[in-house]
Amino acid sequence: MTTVDRSEAMDHLERLAAQLEAHSFQVRLTAPAGLYPRLRVINPMEPTMAEDVLASSASDGEWWYWLSWAGRIGHASDVVTAAERIASVLHVIRR
Repeated sequence: MTTVDRSEAMDHLERLAAQLEAHSFQVRLTAPAGLYPRLRVINPMEPTMAEDVLASSASDGEWWYWLSWAGRIGHASDVVTAAERIASVLHVIRR
């Protein structure tokens, strides 16, 4: 991942983090050296329910959110839908 890609991934994850925090999820954004940046999303009512989310561009240049186990969540331009899908994975839908 290039420096530019890494920076753009962080930007997408920061937008998603803000959306999830607005719905009371706990989030932690990390950027380990040599690895893709990731957003740890935690269900505050059941802290053992957590997922790592990545942002990555596809071969066509479009950015997507992914669960750590390679499950595509949604397009990075649709943060609201991505947050809803993450909430459903964590068994909590907040509206």
